Amino acid sequence: MYISFNCLKTLVDFQANHSELAEALTRVGLAVEGISAFDEDWILDIDLTSNRPDCLSHLGIAREIAVIYGSSLKQPVETESINVDEVPFPAILAPDIVKIEDSDLCHRFTGRIVRGVKIVPSPEWLVRRLESIGERSINNVADITNYVMHELGQPMHAFDLDRLSGQ
Repeated sequence: MYISFNCLKTLVDFQANHSELAEALTRVGLAVEGISAFDEDWILDIDLTSNRPDCLSHLGIAREIAVIYGSSLKQPVETESINVDEVPFPAILAPDIVKIEDSDLCHRFTGRIVRGVKIVPSPEWLVRRLESIGERSINNVADITNYVMHELGQPMHAFDLDRLSGQ
């Protein structure tokens, strides 16, 4: 898994350089198999074991770094609890749009219909961030879902409602 050193610095306070960080992560079981330069960043290639899904994102690795160095973790976004019913979007997915066929495999599916989205190229900062971790840019919608997954560890996907069967 590729992790951006510069991104980690935005999520947690620590003083180590990229080599020192790689050594520290490897000592605690997050084996850094390589470090490569990318623009003005360093990319760490971390070999994660299957028992560490909590580290499958920049935020997950940042949590580990905070523990290693006794540092403060910076939450990427400050949010308040909200009532979903109060969010001003056109519609929540109705049960007839998404059906969970096996609740043992999928306990919950959450979706939201958002209309009027324009598909355009992503801003350069997003393109570069994705490229730094080995992802290619597709478009603004696909890229932001990939960014959220790599940054926060929250898998997500955007569907084109007009192309879903039965719609």
